[in-house]
Amino acid sequence: MLALFNLENTNAKDLEDSDLAINAMHILRDHCVNCHNPKKSKGKLDLTTYQTARIGGLEGSAFIDGSPDESRIIRLIKPISDPHMPPKQQLSDDEINILSQWILDGPTWITSELDIENRIVASSELGDLPNDYRPVFALTLSPDDQQLAAAYGNRVVVNNLSTKTLLRKKLNGHKDAVQSIAWSPDGKLLATGGFRKVNLWDTKDWLLFGEIEELPGRVTALAFSADSRSLISASNASGEKSKISIWNSEDLNNVIEWSAHNGTIYDITLSPDGEYLATAGEDKLIRFWNLIDGNQLKQIEAHSAPIMSLAFKPNGKSLASGAADKELKIWDIETREQKNLVTGHPGNVAAVVWPANNTELITASDDGALRLCSEASKSPVKTWAKAKDLIYSLDVTTDGKRFFGGSENGQVYEWDRNGKIIRTLVFK
Repeated sequence: MLALFNLENTNAKDLEDSDLAINAMHILRDHCVNCHNPKKSKGKLDLTTYQTARIGGLEGSAFIDGSPDESRIIRLIKPISDPHMPPKQQLSDDEINILSQWILDGPTWITSELDIENRIVASSELGDLPNDYRPVFALTLSPDDQQLAAAYGNRVVVNNLSTKTLLRKKLNGHKDAVQSIAWSPDGKLLATGGFRKVNLWDTKDWLLFGEIEELPGRVTALAFSADSRSLISASNASGEKSKISIWNSEDLNNVIEWSAHNGTIYDITLSPDGEYLATAGEDKLIRFWNLIDGNQLKQIEAHSAPIMSLAFKPNGKSLASGAADKELKIWDIETREQKNLVTGHPGNVAAVVWPANNTELITASDDGALRLCSEASKSPVKTWAKAKDLIYSLDVTTDGKRFFGGSENGQVYEWDRNGKIIRTLVFK
């Protein structure tokens, strides 16, 4: 986010009694200070103290006092904004309204409420999500492509795709929005990641198999090992380094964990041979890890903005990365050299899949369209039909003929191989 200012000579008691100001500070603390602090001041902006916030960053003033509609900070957090803040996350309407009213009333500043040092919010502190808040941040197909699990806000719906009439199973158990889902390769377990918590579900009867709790923060990515015996999670507390943790999927004991990136990890993916893990960071880096001891194998300084998505070519020789800089890049795994740069996306490259062992990739972006890209082309080869809102998540069937994308508006769209939307799955 951008620089914020304060009205001077604010009465201390008024600040203490101001629920609006406290709520505004908490929104900034939970969504902005992670990137704008003394250790990592993006845009030369530090939001952790009144003095540094008032100085501002490279973009100058973030708002016009009393005029939220004309304020840059409000424009950047709206769904249609490009660039958009925070990356790969949309503030709720209530949060946007709080910040707007805060600016309208004359923004007061309470530095103590922005303190993120050693601050780990308890799950019990979370408020209830609005009933109509259903962004699909994560979805995944079952290994046999017969079922689709999609997170609509804090609820997960499992759709049976093999029947004409969709049979649905709803899975509850998260208070905050579910941001990650993974299906074990053997098909027996489904993992769902929310705020400081992972739920594991037995797919036979859809009963809760187990819970992993007290994680540092939001669980932003999940993956199972190739043999389904281990579950890999990525999580971080606001303002802290992100952590990769590996869990035994039978007893949920922690096997090993390590610090992986500065800031959030937005995507993780296992190499096709199952031997190592690739992670995509808010710090613009791609890192490769040994799954046995957690040692870093290599690193790529990949993009000029947070990296949102990764996909291996099935032969394991190349890796695609998509980022908030609107670029898709192809990397040679062995040499770490950039093989190709694809430009022409209108916003974040939020998701990418590489279905077959050929040159074709499919990406999802902020305008709701999927794009057919080539490993060799400099721009997308074809733009497919647009969904009605931006796409956060994407998966593809094993045969590469059907594509499922989860959107901000709480719908899942299905595309065929010709780029046409053939079905829409809504939360009911």
